[in-house]
Amino acid sequence: GSGCENCVLDLKPDRHHAPAGISNVFDRTYQRFTCCLIRQETEQVFRFRFQLEQERAAGLTLYIPPGCHLLLRAPRHRSNDLADDGLKSWRENHPATSHTRPSPTARLRKYDTKEDDLYLSRPYTPVAYRREECSFEVLIKMEPGGAMTDYLLSLAVGSVTEWKGVYGEFTWKRNRFRNLVAFTQGVGLAPVYTTFRAILDDEEDETRLTLVACFRDLQSVLLRDQLREMASYWNFRYSIYTSRRSSDADNTFRSDAIKYKEPIYEQRLDGKDVERLLSGLPSRASDSLLVLLCGTEPFTKFLTGCLEKMGIENCFTFYTLTTP
Repeated sequence: GSGCENCVLDLKPDRHHAPAGISNVFDRTYQRFTCCLIRQETEQVFRFRFQLEQERAAGLTLYIPPGCHLLLRAPRHRSNDLADDGLKSWRENHPATSHTRPSPTARLRKYDTKEDDLYLSRPYTPVAYRREECSFEVLIKMEPGGAMTDYLLSLAVGSVTEWKGVYGEFTWKRNRFRNLVAFTQGVGLAPVYTTFRAILDDEEDETRLTLVACFRDLQSVLLRDQLREMASYWNFRYSIYTSRRSSDADNTFRSDAIKYKEPIYEQRLDGKDVERLLSGLPSRASDSLLVLLCGTEPFTKFLTGCLEKMGIENCFTFYTLTTP
């Protein structure tokens, strides 16, 4: 997205409403959030936590429905100073020539240029949020040369950012399907994770949940501890596929080996794996199964092809970020 003032997403009706009695921070206008945590999770993914500025938080509550995303807006013309040591180290470890620095230009004024000349925006799905503190956390994959990556590299604890929301086409009704199966790739795990987490937290929802999460290698696996904890629920099972085997030289992040009974397969997910998993479900009737997808276009295209071969029609694909 370009961050245009009349965002096409704002023209769609809001499917998500805060519970009665709650005044949600997010009303589809940009709100100022202060960065209060920056932590590297994997080689390319950082966790950021943002909190609403305190003077704006009085009487408001943060409500982000599961599976929904927010838009982060960044100025196109800005200082490119590096303030956070972790982000600075990441940039130094990647070819500097692959990064694009904002070209020095005269300061633009809002009244003499288009909104999308001033800002760029990208969608991100929070993986956690705290209602009363009005804070949320996102996992963001950094891409050398990416316009938003260059903006994120300029952040530090204390930096003020602009977010708006909430957006998302997916809504969940308790026990709507007997089986909910999800296939995710990389940070595409985020919307599925929050959806599954909400279902597991609902004691009256008995939907059986199955997650297949795909990553490059063992060191790239996200939310690994959280998934192991979720596996203690009777109605949740998961498996992780990595497209390449890990080597000792890769052990910078998540260097521990595969744990006891941890369902990690160091092989690329293929059509036979998909067919075996879905064929093993108790029922594939239209009112019993919904498949969720989130990943790159080749990834979701591969999976929709598998589903078509099996005659499975109930499928929802989450919005994915295609431009870094």
